[in-house]
Amino acid sequence: MTLMEPIKPATSAGITCTVADLRRAVIAAASIVQRRNTIPVLSCLRITPRDGLLEIEATDLDSWLTVDCDATCAAADPFLLDAFVLRALLVGAETSDSISIDRAADIVTMRIGPTTIRLRLLIDAADWPAEPGTDGMIWSDVPETALAKMIDSVRWAISTEETRYYLNGIYMHGRDRRLAGAATDGHRLALYQTDADWPLPDLIFPRHSVAALRSLLTAGGNRHIRVGGSTKPAMRLVGSGWTLFAKCIDGTYPDYTRVIPVRSAMRGHAVINRALLRRFPNPNVFRHVRDGIKFDLENRIASLSSVSFGPEVEARIEADGDFSIGFNQSYVREAVQNFGTVRIEASTSRDAALLLTEDPDLTVVLMPLRM
Repeated sequence: MTLMEPIKPATSAGITCTVADLRRAVIAAASIVQRRNTIPVLSCLRITPRDGLLEIEATDLDSWLTVDCDATCAAADPFLLDAFVLRALLVGAETSDSISIDRAADIVTMRIGPTTIRLRLLIDAADWPAEPGTDGMIWSDVPETALAKMIDSVRWAISTEETRYYLNGIYMHGRDRRLAGAATDGHRLALYQTDADWPLPDLIFPRHSVAALRSLLTAGGNRHIRVGGSTKPAMRLVGSGWTLFAKCIDGTYPDYTRVIPVRSAMRGHAVINRALLRRFPNPNVFRHVRDGIKFDLENRIASLSSVSFGPEVEARIEADGDFSIGFNQSYVREAVQNFGTVRIEASTSRDAALLLTEDPDLTVVLMPLRM
């Protein structure tokens, strides 16, 4: 090409859609993009015009998420835009505005309402990493509501400790060929049993993909999610207008059933709720407050005390038993925040305790503290 030769426009047709539709798709896809990337292409979203829709794709090399966006466009070559720049532009736009996108050579022109934005394409779409294949996967349909409920019930107990990497996710497995999800950090355990069939292999779905998956699910939805799993290990989920592929954690999940106490052995209990915990100082505000909350079952008292200076608080509770037991205050608060009123049942001050909620399909176990 000579210096005087005009630049030829790329083969990309004009795109028109609503700000609301594109914002929804971009925010969902950008949820798996890491803020800090040593590989520039991973900071981008891959946008592929199809007939009547846009495919918005993101990856961190462990997960690939594709979200559809309704649009007026024709099939054209894909292009890459910075995920956080695009999200910021759309978050600040009026929902009722329409948006048009045109591409010519390495320039993308976006018109959002009265505003015109020009973005230079710095990374070639050919550099986009390919999603792994799905050969050898076993497939099943899982109700959207069951999947959302399972995630909400156990995700709070996922470990963030990197040394025990095999705990950094939800253990999705079959119990009597029904889907069950378990999460633990060694101090607390949450197990939820669904009624959904689970012919797939047992897989540890990674923590960083859990949030992305939950944002795609509707708690009250009546659809089914197509789920595929393989021993590679990997999982692929296909919903209405989205597809998520995740490399699962390659490790062996511990036998959590060994720490679940038998309820018939319980010799004491305490009932706690949000109203009770509001009477106690929040450890995020009162830094001198100990991390443990003590339940004196015989005298029916829950108490917190300070390490040096600070409040010492006692409150009457509904309880029964002849011993005292203590727990990490943050764990107790999180359980109550998630499930409302809970009943703690224990056999001794040293053994694991059960937290019972209104959901009979949920099992929660807490390890006690020495107080």
